[in-house]
Amino acid sequence: MSDILTRQTGQNLLKKFFDKYRSINYKIGETVIQPGEKIEYIYFLESGYVSQQVISENGEDFILNIFRPRSYFPISIALQGVENEYFYESLTNIIVKKAPIKDVLTFLKNNPSAMEELLLRLSSGLNMLANKTEALIFGDAGRKVAATLYFTAQRFGKDEGKKTIIDFPLTHKRIAAMTGITRETASIEMSKLKKTGIVTYKGKQVTILNMKSLHNFCMCN
Repeated sequence: MSDILTRQTGQNLLKKFFDKYRSINYKIGETVIQPGEKIEYIYFLESGYVSQQVISENGEDFILNIFRPRSYFPISIALQGVENEYFYESLTNIIVKKAPIKDVLTFLKNNPSAMEELLLRLSSGLNMLANKTEALIFGDAGRKVAATLYFTAQRFGKDEGKKTIIDFPLTHKRIAAMTGITRETASIEMSKLKKTGIVTYKGKQVTILNMKSLHNFCMCN
């Protein structure tokens, strides 16, 4: 990260800005925003996780992005002023606050620290997306799954000694939706990674036992 730009001040300002709006609860699996819905509000995620996804012509889900606590969405769509084409769905029980787009954009314009935080957030997301896309396009199924786990662990992992626990429910179906492969293929590749001792999983929790080996396996930048 650049030494010139910082995030903490901007994050604190954003939280303070959204604190004046009421909290809204969504249960797991609920749709927060639908495709074609007019975007009138920006959502600040207080707790839980939200996916940004599309549905293919054959009815398969593909998860493009996952938002974690203290994220706000769909800011990129609001900035472009284009029609929303995505589903935003709660992956867990979530609490959000929502503010009118005009208020959020005025706030960002008048608070350079918050705008810096947004710039860093967007640039970080673009860099990670570029690296993941390389693996998804040029890699086989094993590399695709490994890359998805690696970048997910980088964003949402909690280190416990040498292990990294991915801190939200990650089923094989969800891994498939994040990777663009079938659930059956995702299960096969996860089983292979488990046998190598790189990852382990129980239920919906995935633990990376060796991030370096996972990095080498997926050839991630």
